[in-house]
Amino acid sequence: MDWQVCIQYPNGKQRAIRSCKNRETALKYVDAIYTLGYPMHVAYIVRPTPPVDLIGAYTNDLQIIW
Repeated sequence: MDWQVCIQYPNGKQRAIRSCKNRETALKYVDAIYTLGYPMHVAYIVRPTPPVDLIGAYTNDLQIIW
């Protein structure tokens, strides 16, 4: 399973900043970030990489020219 290190903002939005194959490696990245200090308004989290909707991604980018 793939894991993402994400930054979570106060409004709840998350943005992936790194992907890892191993959860322990992802957690080590978060630990390394926090050794530099704790940010006031964001959190760093580890989450499973969400599945990709390949059909939806493909059809949304598909352009039909008549």
